[in-house]
Amino acid sequence: MTTADGSLGSPYRAIRAVRAREDGPWPGTLVRTAAGDACVLVDADVLGPHWRGWDAAPGGHVLAPDDIVRRVDGHDALLPVCSERLEDFVRRRSARMPLSLGEAVTLGVSVLRGCTEVASTPDAEGEWWLDDAGRPVLATDASARRVFEASAAVLEQVSVDPSAQRTWQTALRAVTAERISVHELEAAEEALFALAEAEPLSTVSLSPRSASDGVARAHAETRRAADVPHDPAPRSMWQTLVAGVDDELSDTLSRATTAVWRRLRRTGDAPRAGTRRAPWLVGGAVAVAVLAGGALWPTASGVATDARPGASPTATPGSAPDVPADADPSATPGSDSPPGAPADLALVTGELLDARIACAGDASCLSTVTVDGAPLPGGAIGRRAAERTVTLLDDFGDIAVLRVDANDGSAPSQMVVILRRDENWLLRDVSDVAQQP
Repeated sequence: MTTADGSLGSPYRAIRAVRAREDGPWPGTLVRTAAGDACVLVDADVLGPHWRGWDAAPGGHVLAPDDIVRRVDGHDALLPVCSERLEDFVRRRSARMPLSLGEAVTLGVSVLRGCTEVASTPDAEGEWWLDDAGRPVLATDASARRVFEASAAVLEQVSVDPSAQRTWQTALRAVTAERISVHELEAAEEALFALAEAEPLSTVSLSPRSASDGVARAHAETRRAADVPHDPAPRSMWQTLVAGVDDELSDTLSRATTAVWRRLRRTGDAPRAGTRRAPWLVGGAVAVAVLAGGALWPTASGVATDARPGASPTATPGSAPDVPADADPSATPGSDSPPGAPADLALVTGELLDARIACAGDASCLSTVTVDGAPLPGGAIGRRAAERTVTLLDDFGDIAVLRVDANDGSAPSQMVVILRRDENWLLRDVSDVAQQP
């Protein structure tokens, strides 16, 4: 059991609130561990004393807590980040890039193993989710739907080759039988393994849930409930960034993808045919999930913290010097770091924001501070250095994401993207946190 009393010594750093259904099975708080892994803290009272996850085997396909965290006023369960309902993932993949046979084997075996774990309670309720490593997990008691109905709904959405149809139907019959048999579930699992080598579920090119998908889905649900005409969903910060950023972003994201893949992929994630020793199946890399899934959001408490383990110290009020109004526009902020030395990106961003204020809207001056002289909205970024706090959230090499907070709390926090071009840092995009899905 871990103690998290909210002090500086706490092993978990709060990032943002997690909303039930939109962001995961239960409400909670997205946190980072000292090792840099993202997890969700869920109040034990929300899960309830009869939650089946308390007795689930660690590392299985029934969602179970990785740790119990003691608070001053209660306890939290430390759970993996659940990024998307499995049904939504399969539906999206079917429309854009159908699952390969190896991926189908991974998904099918995961569902069968989860069903095996709850076979003794055929009336168990819950739904299937993908965790942030692309692993299917069963969130028991997270919905009023019977587990076996939810499992059948997932399998029915998967399209497999005609040669594999008979085996797939065997798996489907095993989870829809009137009397659930562990023997039949295990036999169906072995039959799936005989079809093809299991492959991780690919979530790299299709993120577990993109910001635009989330906004569109929320708007659709609102329209259905209120029966009002459709209003176009606002463009998210990441939608704007990916649509307009320069070509070097592809290299940056490639490096980020590789780093996240190496950190999260564990030995023996994809079991080989004929073996039952692998306790669970894990999916592919999650770089896009790290970008869009919420790891870059502000802390739930509103207190500026640096979510990156080992990151440079955060810029504090007054740490970024004011830029005189008559400053030379050719003296680009962030360009004077010694060659090869890592830049303090929070400080660099503060200098860029001060230079933008000093430009007073002059287009030629702004061209030395922002990408292509693009105009940026007002808000917290328009405050002077002593009136704001700049926090580095993540650094991807040639691009970085920071948060700017007004010290008096009178303006919404803003997410700022800076881009390195020709060895100089420039402001690329700014978005209010309230605009995020």
